[in-house]
Amino acid sequence: MKVQRVIEREYVTSTAISVELELPEAKLIEAFRRLPSGRQSDLLNKLQRLRKPVLRTSPANRLYELTGVVSLGGDATLDTEALYDGSDGH
Repeated sequence: MKVQRVIEREYVTSTAISVELELPEAKLIEAFRRLPSGRQSDLLNKLQRLRKPVLRTSPANRLYELTGVVSLGGDATLDTEALYDGSDGH
Protein backbone atom coordinates (compact mmCIF):
# COMPACT_ATOMS: atom_id res chain seq x y z
CA MET A 1 0.00 0.00 0.00
CA LYS A 2 1.40 3.38 -1.01
CA VAL A 3 1.05 6.39 1.22
CA GLN A 4 1.10 9.82 -0.31
CA ARG A 5 1.90 12.90 1.68
CA VAL A 6 0.56 16.27 0.76
CA ILE A 7 2.65 19.15 1.98
CA GLU A 8 0.98 22.49 2.16
CA ARG A 9 3.14 25.38 1.02
CA GLU A 10 2.85 28.84 2.40
CA TYR A 11 4.24 31.89 0.73
CA VAL A 12 5.08 34.66 3.14
CA THR A 13 5.74 38.17 1.96
CA SER A 14 7.99 40.24 4.17
CA THR A 15 8.25 43.98 4.28
CA ALA A 16 11.26 45.83 5.63
CA ILE A 17 10.63 49.03 7.51
CA SER A 18 13.53 51.26 8.51
CA VAL A 19 13.23 52.85 11.90
CA GLU A 20 15.82 55.04 13.56
CA LEU A 21 15.99 54.81 17.34
CA GLU A 22 18.01 56.82 19.79
CA LEU A 23 18.80 54.65 22.80
CA PRO A 24 21.10 55.35 25.72
CA GLU A 25 24.26 53.22 25.75
CA ALA A 26 23.18 51.56 29.01
CA LYS A 27 19.98 50.27 27.34
CA LEU A 28 21.94 48.90 24.37
CA ILE A 29 24.36 47.11 26.68
CA GLU A 30 21.52 45.61 28.69
CA ALA A 31 19.79 44.39 25.52
CA PHE A 32 23.09 42.89 24.34
CA ARG A 33 23.57 41.07 27.66
CA ARG A 34 20.14 39.49 27.35
CA LEU A 35 21.00 37.88 24.00
CA PRO A 36 22.14 34.24 23.94
CA SER A 37 25.93 33.97 23.62
CA GLY A 38 25.70 32.74 20.01
CA ARG A 39 23.67 35.79 18.99
CA GLN A 40 26.11 38.03 20.87
CA SER A 41 28.98 36.64 18.80
CA ASP A 42 27.03 37.07 15.55
CA LEU A 43 26.17 40.65 16.43
CA LEU A 44 29.76 41.48 17.38
CA ASN A 45 31.00 40.05 14.06
CA LYS A 46 28.47 42.12 12.11
CA LEU A 47 29.42 45.27 13.99
CA GLN A 48 33.12 44.61 13.43
CA ARG A 49 32.53 44.35 9.67
CA LEU A 50 30.78 47.74 9.70
CA ARG A 51 33.76 49.43 11.29
CA LYS A 52 36.00 51.28 8.88
CA PRO A 53 39.75 50.91 9.36
CA VAL A 54 41.54 53.99 10.65
CA LEU A 55 44.62 55.02 8.72
CA ARG A 56 47.15 56.74 10.93
CA THR A 57 49.76 58.78 9.12
CA SER A 58 52.81 60.82 10.04
CA PRO A 59 54.10 63.83 8.16
CA ALA A 60 57.26 63.29 6.13
CA ASN A 61 59.30 65.59 8.39
CA ARG A 62 58.82 63.08 11.27
CA LEU A 63 60.31 60.11 9.39
CA TYR A 64 63.81 60.78 10.71
CA GLU A 65 62.46 60.76 14.30
CA LEU A 66 60.81 57.39 13.68
CA THR A 67 64.01 55.79 12.37
CA GLY A 68 65.30 53.23 14.85
CA VAL A 69 62.23 53.29 17.10
CA VAL A 70 62.10 49.51 16.81
CA SER A 71 65.41 47.78 16.41
CA LEU A 72 65.56 44.04 16.86
CA GLY A 73 68.95 43.52 15.28
CA GLY A 74 69.94 40.80 12.86
CA ASP A 75 70.31 40.70 9.12
CA ALA A 76 66.97 40.26 7.37
CA THR A 77 68.56 39.41 4.03
CA LEU A 78 70.82 36.76 5.54
CA ASP A 79 67.95 35.30 7.58
CA THR A 80 65.67 35.14 4.54
CA GLU A 81 68.32 33.48 2.39
CA ALA A 82 68.96 30.96 5.17
CA LEU A 83 65.28 29.99 5.18
CA TYR A 84 65.33 29.25 1.47
CA ASP A 85 68.73 27.55 1.53
CA GLY A 86 67.82 25.34 4.48
CA SER A 87 70.85 26.41 6.52
CA ASP A 88 70.93 28.13 9.86
CA GLY A 89 72.26 31.35 8.26
CA HIS A 90 75.44 31.54 10.32
